[in-house]
Amino acid sequence: MTFVNLIGRVYSFEAKKSESGVNYTDLRVSVMRPYKNYQGHYETDYFRVMLFDALNKKAQDYLYKGMGIALKGRLETSHWTDEQEKNRSSINIICERLIFLPKENDDLSALNDFDLNSSD
Repeated sequence: MTFVNLIGRVYSFEAKKSESGVNYTDLRVSVMRPYKNYQGHYETDYFRVMLFDALNKKAQDYLYKGMGIALKGRLETSHWTDEQEKNRSSINIICERLIFLPKENDDLSALNDFDLNSSD
């Protein structure tokens, strides 16, 4: 199993229901790269994260665009056939732990609970 730890900002989120009737949140997270490109600018990557069960409810109640979050999850690949009968796939992150980060001028004690080096 491949684990992923991300620290970024909420780009967008939407409540959805799977074909099997499971409620989940489809979250897009933006993560700024820690280095500049050749033009001297920081680039941003966007990740699709899916939140289920209690994390789904937590997300719907508290998330807002631009909010800082830290998450731990696992990678999952999905496959499907599009309208033109082409095989498609995507890699998603299934969130297992979500922490809301404080605003820049808030107390940073919430970060003490999130260990990015933990393998559990």
